[in-house]
Amino acid sequence: MLNTSLNSWKYLLISILGLSASLSYAQEDALNITRKELITQAIDNSHSLKIKRNEVSASQLDRQRALYTYIPKVGVKAGYAHLLNDLTITRDISAEKNTLLHGLEQSKQQSLNNLMNSGMPPEMIGIGAPLIEGVYNNVSGLVNQVPNNASLTLKDNNLWFYDAYVEMVIFSGLQAPAYAKAAASKAEAQMAMVEKEEHQIIIEVLDYYDKIAVVNQSLKVLEESQKRLDKQKEFGVKAKEVGLATEYDLNKIKIAEKDIKAKRIELESSKQLVIQKLHQLTGVDKTTLSEINPNLELWMVDDGEINLQNRSELKALGSSIEALEYKHKAEQYGALPKAKAFAHVMQGGSSLTNVDPIPFVGVGLQWEIFDGLQRKREVQKSALQVESMREKRAYAEELISLEFEKKKMEWEVSTQLVTVAEEKVEDAKQGLRIKAEEVKNGLADIPELLKEISDYEMLQLDYIQKIASQRHEAVAFLDAMGALTIEHIQN
Repeated sequence: MLNTSLNSWKYLLISILGLSASLSYAQEDALNITRKELITQAIDNSHSLKIKRNEVSASQLDRQRALYTYIPKVGVKAGYAHLLNDLTITRDISAEKNTLLHGLEQSKQQSLNNLMNSGMPPEMIGIGAPLIEGVYNNVSGLVNQVPNNASLTLKDNNLWFYDAYVEMVIFSGLQAPAYAKAAASKAEAQMAMVEKEEHQIIIEVLDYYDKIAVVNQSLKVLEESQKRLDKQKEFGVKAKEVGLATEYDLNKIKIAEKDIKAKRIELESSKQLVIQKLHQLTGVDKTTLSEINPNLELWMVDDGEINLQNRSELKALGSSIEALEYKHKAEQYGALPKAKAFAHVMQGGSSLTNVDPIPFVGVGLQWEIFDGLQRKREVQKSALQVESMREKRAYAEELISLEFEKKKMEWEVSTQLVTVAEEKVEDAKQGLRIKAEEVKNGLADIPELLKEISDYEMLQLDYIQKIASQRHEAVAFLDAMGALTIEHIQN
């Protein structure tokens, strides 16, 4: 019985330790979520990016469809018809009758000549000649009785047919390869715009991630200010007892504490909004996001990685130009002939008639020599589109060059402002130390010290904001340089 109880307690202790370890590991995992990991999650979670990637896939399918032009097509055509009336075929045979009568006349003359030259007795020739003429005249009479319009009535009211075929384009006039290349270039342009949106997501996630760092460090500043107020409150109570402080001084300390409390509430509310936004961007649960504690340090940029031609906008415009150029060529190739090889097996019949299968193969050629100047207009239109896109790229290069200079200057200025803000914090810290000594020695009163504490706190918060701004400008500078990638992200 005792052993059973001990074993039960043993299992319970192991379970508690295991649960504690699991919670500890979960918390450690949360704390280890880096900026890069959150950015990857946001990119994978973006509905807009998924839509744009589907558009890229659609363009790639257009390229494949253009190349599928050369794949043979196999099919069967079949039909059935029921005739409501008998089918009557009428034909004019007068020419055939005249030909036949002319032939009979020639044959009669030839037969009579043969009889005359046969060497037979005159009596036999006299008997044979009338017979020959009579036979031929009777035949000619029968031919003349045949009407000039002969007609044939078919009683087959149910007609059917089928055509099994294989067709293959052997020459598309070079249009299929041109359209395929145009679709591929279009997909590249769309992919460049996907990359641009990824950069926007990177910047957005980094801004919100750094806002958590700003809130956390700002809360630490408020905590330090509260500790200073606690010391001053303790000093004020003792000073009041000996007449060196008044109730007014203690009331000022209470007001300062309320200010800190109000700032803390605002910061916590701001943090919840930031966490909510990061949750929406990344899909990571809010509990995990609330436990991260990121660093906030200066972000130095190596401007030796400048590659403005790597900007997503320029890559998109460059690929768009290529797509339009290939489309322009395809329009020009419309003047070339097109050829197709084919093989058919056809068979048909009716209720009373059956036609044997008729197999045949061949090559077809289509060449539109004059299309009413439609093709010429399309070629001119596509040439204008190419020229307009080239102008857009030239204009974009000018804007990007200007933006690069602007972002570089903003980053440099923000870096310098961080240095100035840091110096101001050090000066305020020194001033606070001096003012605290003066209060202890009775050379200054508590409200003056409270003002120094407030100024020092404000400068610390401003310093934190300046670092966050500098980091934002650093990312924007990397983007303007054409060097923004996940690999460049500093944790």
